[in-house]
Amino acid sequence: MNTKLAFPTHSVADQPSALNWRTRYNRALSVLETGDYRFTVMVALLIIQSCIITPASLLVFQYFDFGYSDIFAGIAVVSFFVVLVSNLGLLSVRFCVQLFIVNVLIHLVMLAIHFLH
Repeated sequence: MNTKLAFPTHSVADQPSALNWRTRYNRALSVLETGDYRFTVMVALLIIQSCIITPASLLVFQYFDFGYSDIFAGIAVVSFFVVLVSNLGLLSVRFCVQLFIVNVLIHLVMLAIHFLH
């Protein structure tokens, strides 16, 4: 385990203040990949996915049945297993986070379609 703290080479005043979201995202992911945060991030993604997103979606799909519940439940379960397999396969943190974001967007779109139908 890496216990040494890595201090930035420049002070906060020397760094450019107008960083766009992509630069911040890439910096955060590079810190997560190079540090000892890999398993922490993967556990956090799995807990959020398996304890919050998928059960809430499945409850909504089964409780408010508007017609596409079975298809949406199947997509939710498959997308959960995609995140699970990517984390268990020890893929890069960048890929796992991107896959998780796509999975969250899929769930949001399915919930929106489910309620707007």
